[in-house]
Amino acid sequence: MPVSTPSTPRVPTPGLIASLSVRPWIDHTSDGTGSAPVLITHPPARRDADTAAAIGQRMLGVARALGAMPPRATLPNVGARVAVHNGVVLVRLDGSGHMLTMRAGRWAQVIVELGQVLLAVGLDPLSPGACGADVDEYIECSGKAGRLYFAIAEVAESPRHMQATP
Repeated sequence: MPVSTPSTPRVPTPGLIASLSVRPWIDHTSDGTGSAPVLITHPPARRDADTAAAIGQRMLGVARALGAMPPRATLPNVGARVAVHNGVVLVRLDGSGHMLTMRAGRWAQVIVELGQVLLAVGLDPLSPGACGADVDEYIECSGKAGRLYFAIAEVAESPRHMQATP
């Protein structure tokens, strides 16, 4: 029997996409400009198969499907992969027929005005009920450990205008 080796991250399954936690917020800088980041994370382990390594691989698959990369001086612009339709934010993942969706109220209006979103994918689990201080600590620790991946996504006029990858 062949020995199992770590593989390339797989395309996120519909079940994984549905289980993801999303935390959008509006960030303002001292010069008055703003940005609209969203942190995408996996919930804590619920089954024996949900090891830290397995969760990390799943989230690498999510990062890859979003075009997100480890931080660097210039973040990748992954094109128009976000749209707002009837108050719901849709995010296209490469290789999947399913989209990440979220109701985001004011954040959805802001991303339409700004025209772009900062996608941040955390490779480690974070409780969906985590408070603001816990999220801040997660971002700081994950960032220092190289466990956050980023991309800039453009906001399309409609879901029909979201770019598909070849």
